[in-house]
Parts: sequence; structure tokens; C-alpha cells
Amino acid sequence: MATLSIFVSFEFDRDADLKNSFFAQAQENMPHRVHNSSLNEAYPNEEWKMRAESAIRECDLVIVLVGEDTHSAPGVETEVEIAYGLEKPVFQVIPQKRPYQGLPYVDDRIRWKWNRINRKIDEVWSRSQQG
Repeated sequence: MATLSIFVSFEFDRDADLKNSFFAQAQENMPHRVHNSSLNEAYPNEEWKMRAESAIRECDLVIVLVGEDTHSAPGVETEVEIAYGLEKPVFQVIPQKRPYQGLPYVDDRIRWKWNRINRKIDEVWSRSQQG
């Protein structure tokens, strides 16, 4: 069982409950050991960006938790840009029965069902290990 370092990007001011729920459920539903690399507090803008880049650099993959305003959250957009720049795998998780949009430029979108999340993590992890 691999230990994966996952950076979860979310709308900090509105969706901390989604992030907390995700990691609480991950302990019960994920076959991998998971290390939460997400930022857990607000920082001044330049310090935040530096910390986010450092955390994303050290993670294995980035998951965007899609809330109502994620599509217009500048912090989420910046974190995804950093992840793409560092060639980290990125996908979005949309809560069940919610009509949220997510980010239009992140193609991989899946519903919040653990069998789907685990399958997607295995897929992106395998791809990243192949080089």
C-alpha cells in the first residue's frame, strides 16, 4: 500500500468543510495511506503562493474539490496553474447531486463516489509512475 501525498485545492473561504469531509472519508474509503498536503490556514498573498507551490511540488497529485464557487476562485486557479507547471496530475471531484461547474480547463471530472475516486487515483498514479 503506497502512501500518497495529495494536495486538495478548494475555495478556502467557503469549502473547508468539503476538504475536511474528503480527508475524513479518505481514511475509511481509500486503499492508500494518504498524507494531506493542503494548506490549512490563510497566509498573505505572496507567502500563500510560495507555500502552495512548495506543497504542490512535494505532492503526488492534486484534487480540486468542486464547490459552488470553485469555478471563480482565483486561489484554486493559481494552484491548478502551479500543478500544471510542475506536471502534477490534476482531477476534479464534484459532490453528489450538486450542479457545480468546476474548472472548465480541467478535463477530468468525477462524482464524489469512492470507487470512482480510487479508480482515478490509481489511474493517474500509474501514469505518473510510468514517466
